[in-house]
Amino acid sequence: MADLRSDFLARPVAVTGATGMVGSHLVAELLRAGYRNITLAVRRTSRVAAVRATLQRLGVAEPEGALHIVETELDDPEQLAARMPYTDTVFNCAARIMSGRLSPQELIANNVAIARGVTGWCLRSGVRKLIHISSISALGDPADPADPVTEECEPDDITRYAAYGQSKYYAEQEIRRGAAAGLPVITVLPGVILGEGDSAAGNSAALIPAISCGQPFYTNGLMAYVDVRDVVRALVLLDSRDDAPGQRFILSAGDLSYRRLITLAARAAGRLRPFIPIGRGAVNFAYGAMQAAIRLHLLADRGVTRENLGSVLRHVRYDGIRIERCCGFRYTPLEETIDRVVRYYRHPRKNHRP
Repeated sequence: MADLRSDFLARPVAVTGATGMVGSHLVAELLRAGYRNITLAVRRTSRVAAVRATLQRLGVAEPEGALHIVETELDDPEQLAARMPYTDTVFNCAARIMSGRLSPQELIANNVAIARGVTGWCLRSGVRKLIHISSISALGDPADPADPVTEECEPDDITRYAAYGQSKYYAEQEIRRGAAAGLPVITVLPGVILGEGDSAAGNSAALIPAISCGQPFYTNGLMAYVDVRDVVRALVLLDSRDDAPGQRFILSAGDLSYRRLITLAARAAGRLRPFIPIGRGAVNFAYGAMQAAIRLHLLADRGVTRENLGSVLRHVRYDGIRIERCCGFRYTPLEETIDRVVRYYRHPRKNHRP
């Protein structure tokens, strides 16, 4: 049994999007679990420093020879097949979240091209398993509004979705085409991911710093959240499960109202808790004010759209129990996650270990 475990951990695996919040935490989790043949497919080797910064902060050692860096474009399957060594499992964490430098159409095209390129590479190179990170934003609403969203909920009209949700939906169609061609695929659909990362990178790493400053406003919307550490633990766990390929897994530690989320963050930071409810009119006004500030160069354009802001008014629940039932997985309580992440952003130099 020990030899089988050793052989499993020695398999060559690859991570795309390793320089992002999820990807860098995944590299740390793989090393912590004992994987020792990990290739990072990156667009720019200069960004690998972000991965090693995460390893240092989490107190995870990098054994000599465990990490291999390959600089390559991710939307070109032929280039990937030529440059990447043989890989048993590919963890596809690569995607743009939002960016003021990309139009909605460019964001969609970018994320679909990455999914198409990675899928083509896996099929060309005989990769044995692809674990793809999608998003709950690619799911549809349940038939009964009283029910939670499950992995089986497909959107009725994806064109009504924000660009990121559309991009994840269309990207997943590329992954499904790979599965139809014989590629074993596992898809995870995380809720809003809470964790430590670059708060200026245009992803959910900016959420906790933004809401822990003591803002008085809140909406009555509801959303699903999950700890970044739970996401990567789930990815590593699913890699070891022979019954996981062909399945989709929502990753959600629970649904929080925006009032509750902001309250928890403010409490952890010792700041003012929200007490003024706002509705669609105020959200639309905030969007207009933000756009005016961007035009006047008073605010950086992070690619936030009207649809993005409007999501804070939605009241949808998500069911993340499948992975618990299937694999015995346990989520970190969201209160613990929020407290830890707030402490990190308030005192980043004091938080180098989990």
